[in-house]
Amino acid sequence: MKTSFAFLILTSSLPALANIQYTCDPSIGASVCASLNGSSVSGIYSSIFGSSMTASIYISFGNTGIGASNATFTAVDYSTYYNALAAHSDDPTALASLGVSGDPLGSASNGMVDISAALASALGITENGANTAGIDDMGNPCSLGSSGCFNGVITIGGDLSNFFFPSSPGSPPPTAPPVIDFYLVVEHETDEILGTISCIGGDNVDQCNPTGTDAAAADLFRFSGLGQRSFLSTSDSCTPVYEYFAYFSINGGSTDIADYNNCQAGGDYGDWIPAYPYLVQDSEASPNANLDISTDFSVNGSGYIGSPEVAVLDAIGFNLGTATPEPATFGLLGTSLALLVLARRRPSGRR
Repeated sequence: MKTSFAFLILTSSLPALANIQYTCDPSIGASVCASLNGSSVSGIYSSIFGSSMTASIYISFGNTGIGASNATFTAVDYSTYYNALAAHSDDPTALASLGVSGDPLGSASNGMVDISAALASALGITENGANTAGIDDMGNPCSLGSSGCFNGVITIGGDLSNFFFPSSPGSPPPTAPPVIDFYLVVEHETDEILGTISCIGGDNVDQCNPTGTDAAAADLFRFSGLGQRSFLSTSDSCTPVYEYFAYFSINGGSTDIADYNNCQAGGDYGDWIPAYPYLVQDSEASPNANLDISTDFSVNGSGYIGSPEVAVLDAIGFNLGTATPEPATFGLLGTSLALLVLARRRPSGRR
């Protein structure tokens, strides 16, 4: 658990419809905090997702790898999640891939989906307090709306000297260390707090609920082949470094959008394999990379061209643009006890 900090809040003016608001420990610095809450990070999410996404995040330096995130997720019944997604989604292809016959993971899951408070708010899910499950800067659960309560906490390893701060996406990185883009690391951890994490914890273990087999929302779109879902699957082999048999797909496994890091080789199961050194959710921090989720793109033999991170967030329920579509604008298909679980702090494979 990270040490206590004097709770001084650095504020900055936020753009209209700013969906991500960062509260910074004094170690971050006022100018960096202002940039996080401006065009460098918050403005990027706003430009893509607009008002469909809101979250508050605390960020500080601490003793960790390159970056780590900590957040609270709530288990809701699969039908609760699916019905809310069907009523709000702007991605009919992803929705159709889930089918209409109940949890598509079948016996591999217990019919529960662990969702972030930001995702619950986007989908209008209030059951079991899913939309108010927060965390304070000490890792304690709290209710969003109360003082010092956040959607998640990001801890960045080292200090400001370990990173560079690009003026804009694509601007040249330094020719000498430090060579890690600070904003890229923040976006990586922000995506996980929003809901791109996997509940797979290794050795056929669910890290979201060690006593059960809950799936994260993104796990519903994890495949190892056409029509072959990959969640807690021991049949998907794993080499010491790469695993090419688990990938993100929104059309039943037909299109491999990006390959998941599917083994304990230094990264989270919800990260992409290190073969993608220029994607925000790459499982290792990529030197000299200066990208964000708006400029990331994946081109592969399946013909997909686009940002994998945006595709995941859109598929699980964060609509693109500033307005939530009415049900008539897209094709629609066809309560259990909540389990509040703290997603354990992890280094996000960033060494």
